[in-house]
Amino acid sequence: MIFKSLIAEALDLVYPPKCVFCGAVLERSEDGICEKCMGRLEYLGRHGSFGGEFFEKGYACFDYGGDVRHSIHRFKFGGHKEYAKVYAECLANAAAEHEDVKTCDIVTSTPTNDLNIKKRGFDHAALLAESFARRVGMAYLKTLVKTRKTEAMFGLKPDERRANIIGSIDILPVREQIKGKTVLLIDDIFTTGATASECARVLLSGGASKVFVLTVAKTEK
Repeated sequence: MIFKSLIAEALDLVYPPKCVFCGAVLERSEDGICEKCMGRLEYLGRHGSFGGEFFEKGYACFDYGGDVRHSIHRFKFGGHKEYAKVYAECLANAAAEHEDVKTCDIVTSTPTNDLNIKKRGFDHAALLAESFARRVGMAYLKTLVKTRKTEAMFGLKPDERRANIIGSIDILPVREQIKGKTVLLIDDIFTTGATASECARVLLSGGASKVFVLTVAKTEK
């Protein structure tokens, strides 16, 4: 244990941990987010709620912009898998503010197509959901799969996003495990709600009783 601790300290000297949002080197007392960002990044709290088709309610920690946007981009495309643990803490703080989220039985994630998983080296949404589930002591269950490649959502209008995603998601053989359950769907960003709504529709058709959504960030309307 002492040897591992010395190795960890040596690695911290060579590769010091940095704030997931602004990139500043962290002090020993700081965990994932620097004191400056803790003070200036505002949790949305009750203002972070959003709605959509098929799911009951959704909640986000932050607005998607500035350092939050750059951070999520580094997480998804820069290989910073370690960000998931810090995001999970943010999600846990948001979940604690909403009583309906506490009623959820199962945590799941939006599906990512295999090509993107191969490019990134990991399933970002699943990693985020698993980290959150461990943090709050809930069960994580992979429930959904992408059945076809869709166009990138960036730049598409809301109706184009809906047309792009519909029919591209299916449920895995977990119907008995979600039957009558309230499911919490985790993702990194909520934009127009096309993906979250389609996931919720498929989960409900698979037997879930209700679906709630929780994300790290949401875009402004």
